[in-house]
Order: sequence, then structure tokens, then C-alpha cells
Amino acid sequence: MSIPLHFEKVSRFDRDAEPCSVAIPFAEGHLAPETQVCVFDGEQPVPTQSRPTATWPDGSIKWLLVHFLADLPGNAGKDFECRIGAAAPGPPVPVAACDSDGRCTLDTRPLEVSLARPGEMGLLHALTPEGSAPGGLGQVTGPTIDVGGTAFVAVVDENGWQVVEPGPVCMVTEGLGKHRADDGSECLDFIARVSLWAGKPWLELSCKVVNRESSEETIIEEMSLGFEPERVARERTKAGITTSNYRSSTVWCEGDGQVHKLIDADFLVYQSNEQMPEVNYGTFTGHWSQPESGGLSATIHQAYQNYPKALTADAAGLRIGLVPPGAGGLRLIRGVAKTHRMLLHCHDGTERSDALIVRGLQYQMPDRPILPAETYRAADVLPDVFVERPVPRVERYLTELADRRTRGYGMLNWGDGPERGYTDQGRGKGEVVWANHEYDLPRAAMLMFARTGERRMLDYLLVAAQHWMDVDVCHHSPDPFRHQGMITHSARHATGGVTISHEWVEGLLDCYHQTGDSFALDTALGVGENVLRHLARTVERGVGTTSARETGWALRTLVALYEETHDERWLTSATGIVDHFQEWMAEYGAWLAPYTDHTLVRVPFMITVAVNSLMCYYRVRPEQRVADMVVRAEDDLIENCLTSEGLFYYKELPSLRRLGAGLLNLEGLSHAYNLTDDDKYLRAGLPTFNLALRTETAGYSGAKFVEGDAVIYPAGPGPKAFAASFFPAMSFYKAAVEAGLIQANEEPVR
Repeated sequence: MSIPLHFEKVSRFDRDAEPCSVAIPFAEGHLAPETQVCVFDGEQPVPTQSRPTATWPDGSIKWLLVHFLADLPGNAGKDFECRIGAAAPGPPVPVAACDSDGRCTLDTRPLEVSLARPGEMGLLHALTPEGSAPGGLGQVTGPTIDVGGTAFVAVVDENGWQVVEPGPVCMVTEGLGKHRADDGSECLDFIARVSLWAGKPWLELSCKVVNRESSEETIIEEMSLGFEPERVARERTKAGITTSNYRSSTVWCEGDGQVHKLIDADFLVYQSNEQMPEVNYGTFTGHWSQPESGGLSATIHQAYQNYPKALTADAAGLRIGLVPPGAGGLRLIRGVAKTHRMLLHCHDGTERSDALIVRGLQYQMPDRPILPAETYRAADVLPDVFVERPVPRVERYLTELADRRTRGYGMLNWGDGPERGYTDQGRGKGEVVWANHEYDLPRAAMLMFARTGERRMLDYLLVAAQHWMDVDVCHHSPDPFRHQGMITHSARHATGGVTISHEWVEGLLDCYHQTGDSFALDTALGVGENVLRHLARTVERGVGTTSARETGWALRTLVALYEETHDERWLTSATGIVDHFQEWMAEYGAWLAPYTDHTLVRVPFMITVAVNSLMCYYRVRPEQRVADMVVRAEDDLIENCLTSEGLFYYKELPSLRRLGAGLLNLEGLSHAYNLTDDDKYLRAGLPTFNLALRTETAGYSGAKFVEGDAVIYPAGPGPKAFAASFFPAMSFYKAAVEAGLIQANEEPVR
């Protein structure tokens, strides 16, 4: 058995033994845990390591994360295979770790990295590239944060560094701790990761700050790292900073000169860039070298998108401004986290500057192998979004949903976008309201990536999920109903409340499988715990006391966590929701919800949330009562909730009987069709579907503009349009094609 891996053309330069990663799904029973896998270049096996991130109930592997080293050609694509049952060779020199006198040291052969001991100030004790002078480049100081005028330096706790990816191809170590001042006081937790690859002279440093302080908000006035080598002949140093957009530009200095560059709002507003910024914007790299001591180039990942950022380079070294002084600071509401990543490329002082710049660009837009859509379909790890006879007009509509979105730049905004409707309603009290990825944009992006193989869809997933799990989830609160919860759309992302009608985990789990980042998994599990706490008091109120989407979205979350972990606790709670829906329907004949004090109304899109989530439950527990509830609910909506134009209204009151139900109803109709094979359900949805194909969703347009701590990049509706509309439209589209109501060479039936 083999899985094709395709690399599309990216760089014009050859890449030898390029570090690559891919997440591969497998159907239940197809890959036993002890089975070897290896990536092949033609008939040549390449260094490969792998580990499962999810399993099936029978213990077989569901998702496998594979790291390998690939020879990739310049200006061309290339195909590889991952073969099952083939032994994988190790790299010529594997990346290794050792512990000496309490200090963890990592070695790739071209680079030795000594990590700080528990209790020592900083994270990176010494960087020693091959061929450098004794003592290497010295220490990278920090990260250092300034809070309230006091400097606090990151200090790893007594547990030290833990290996979370063991090599031999890729090694990742993780350290937890707090930032400590000279007087011993501490402020703000952190999670640090150091990643290295066999035979490579660079490392990636990831620093995640987590605000678990007691105050409602903590302001980081400055956050920086410093590289200041000792015993340097200043007159023989060379320093510079590279910026790029379409092409790179580097400003160099020698001797006593200095180069400084700040990326701020003004810089972004007046700089054009036509690329999809989740995939690439450009590089931001600082350089320092001296022939006798060696050299270091530091590239901040997605620096422009995560502005403000600054670099300073001179004979004394490099200073990396993750939160530059005087740029407004980073205001962290309690419970919010923020991740900064950077590539530190070490060398002996003679590396060509153009090679250093190219590596920085490669870091911003790495090679990512693409799997065939059939691999995902055959594995059955995702909802079936694969259409046998695609309809071009519908495919264009789905692609536009994904691509045409308004985005926000800024440290706390990148990966999310503003919602104009919520903002105009005044929900932000004068401030812009952020979507907080309502309806799970990362999951929608994952499904688009699986069905199309378009690499940018994967980047949409990774960027959105990183923001989501950092900023939009409360990682600490004394309030148990807020702690670990996903925060609703709100000003500054984290000023809103937490309710089970706005908590999703599938996209976070997708991110975990694609990256192996356990923070994504832990965040999803925490959201599940928050849902359980809310659920206990929601169900206690009895039937007809809330909307169907409250427990509907909770049901989807609990089922997803059960499928991920096989922990019966999640399914037991999910079954309780199903029982609740059954009792509710028996009481009223439909899932009526309170609106005014004297009304119980049908809300089609909220009822459909319940229908769609019940079908998630049906996937793991195909009970007839669930199918009966789904069909009965859809029959009720068709009978009672359609306007004379054949469109679903918003809510069942004379004051609310307007259009505005969105597309969620389409998914419920497709489920009813799949259960009954009766196309009346699809025909009831055709007017809504046809209208969606020819209607543009309102959003932002015009030039980039500054709003608070964000630069708004207006390119259409906010993220909710894609997140809320993709899966309903996709599921209806697939069912309608199979039913013959949409032909590949025709317009949809009207």
C-alpha cells in the first residue's frame, strides 16, 4: 500500500534533504501501530519518522504525522510515495539530545544548541555552529518582557525540557515556566518549543505567552530577544536587515553602523501585497556575522501579519522586537495567549547572504506535500465532501467563500477578521467586533483542502486555528463557566461571554493532526470540559427553555471529542442531549424556543443546528429514533417555515418573519434526503441554494484602514460567511448532484 505525495512548484532553487511534514489519514484497520512507514523518492527510501496523532476504536492508526527529508528540484514539482510496511532509513547524522549536568543539549551536527537549565534566565544558553570558534555564538538572551516598568525574563520550571518529537529526523523539545524579575517576582506563563532537523544549521523557537494572572488585563510594554556575542572585533562585523514583498531588499552596515526596522500600522497600510497572506507575505530577517565568531540570521514568522515587529542589527548583535517598545504594547486580557515563532539560522560566518535570505523566505512559505482527495475519502476520517461530477459554477462559489474574506493584521488579530454586521449592531460598543471564527472556519478550510488539494486552504486552517486556540479561548478564569471556554464574537476578541451555542472543536482537532501541536488538542479537550459544565445547568432548565442550537452545538462538540479520544464520558453526555431533544419534540411536536416572555417560536437555522448535530451522533450511534427526529424536524420546517418565495424565514414571529435564515437549513435538508431518498427535501432547498450562488454577502471593501490595534484588510465579508455557509452548501450540493437535480453542464434546477 502506498500514498502519493505531490509537491507543487515553489522555489526556483534546488532543496537538498528539505525538511517536510505531512498528516496522512488511514481507514479503520488499515494501519497497525507497529507497522513501519517510509517515504520514497522513486525507488529510493528517504529518512522518515512518524507517529500517530489519533487512532480508531480497534487501535489501528487514524492519523499519522510523517516527517521526512526530501530532495526537491528548483522551479518544478515532484512526486513521492509513502509506503506502508517499508523500513525507513535514518538520516546520515540523526538529530540527538543529551543531558549533561542538568543541561539539555541538542545536536544536528552542523549546529549544537544548549538549552537553559531549570531556574536559569532565558531559554537558549548557547548556539554553536560547526566551524565556529570555541564557545560558539554565545547565548540568546530572553525572551524578556516589560510589564509595569519591570523586566521579567523567561525561566523554565523545575521539570526542565521535555522531548515531544524524539527524532531522528525532527526533534522538538518543550519547556514550561514563567517570566522572572531580578527580585524573584514572576509574571505571565509561557510555553517554549525548540525544533531542529537532522543535518540542518537552524532551529525554530516558538514562544507562547499565556496570561493566567489575577488581574483582568496585563500589558506587555515590550517583549524581545537579544543576541550579543562576546569577544567580537567590531570592525570585522557585518549586520543587516532584510525585508521583502515581491522582492527582497537588504540594508547592510559594518563596524559601528546600525540598521533598525519597525513594522507598524503605517507601514502596512501603505504597502501593497497581492499574495494570500496566510500563505506568504514576505520575510523579515536580521543578520549578524563575523568571520572569527560565526553568524546568525533571525527570521520572524509572519512578522508583517503579526505587527508591530522590529529588528535592530549592529556590531553588538541582533535585537528581536516581538513587542517593540513605544509601539502601543500588547494588551492581554486574562486567559488570552499569544504565540511568536522565529527561525534562528546559525553558520560559521562565511555563509552567502543570498542563501540566508532564501532560507528565511523558505521558512515563511515551506514546501507542503499534497495528498489526493481519494486518500481522505477512502480513509473516512472527514465528512463526505467529495463530488463525483463537479459543477464549475458551484465550485467557483465554494472557492470564493474561502478566498474572499476580510482579514485583520495585528498580533491579536491575525488569523481572524471583523464582522461588519455585528459591529454595525453596536455589539462592540463603538469598537470593531471580531468573528472569533464562529461556526468553525478551520474545519471548513480543512474540508476544502481535502477535497481540492489547494495548498492555501491548509494555510487558512493553520493560521486561523493558531489564532483561535491562542486568543479566542479563555485559558484561565476563576469563573468555571468561562475557564477553558471559547469566547463569542466580541470587541478585542476576548471581551465577550462563553456559551455552548458558540463552542466548536473540530477545526482545533484538524490542526492537531496536521501539526502534532498538543496545545491544539489540549485546548479542544478544555473546550469540551467547559461545555460539560454549561450543559449541566442548561439541561436542568427543562425542555423549551432555550434554543435548539444551545445543546445542538454542544452535541457536535461532544461527538467530535468522543471520535477523537474514544472516551465514553463524552458520548454519555451526548446521549443525554439526544434524550433531551427527544423529550422536547414529544412535548411540543417541534423544537420550539422562547423569544419574548409570551412566545415559543420556530427558529429554522437554530433547529437545523440540532438536526445537523444529531446526524453527527447518528454517525457513531445509528439509532432509529435519531433518524426519525431528523426527518420529522425537516418536515416541520418545510410545512411551517417557508415564505411564499420558497425561502426559509428568520424566526417565527410577525416581527421577525423576514429572510435571513442563512444556508444552515440546506445541510438539514440534505440529511433528510440521505435518510429517506426523497428528493422533496432537496427541492425545498433549491430556491435558497440558487439564491446563494448569485448573491454576494455584504462585507468590507475599499482601502486598508487602521482600527484600534488592527489594520483591516477589506476583501469581502468577515470569516463567518465561509465558516457558516461552506458545509451546508457543500452537503446540499453533493446530494443534489447525486439526485440529478444539478448537472455538471447545467445551471442548478430552479
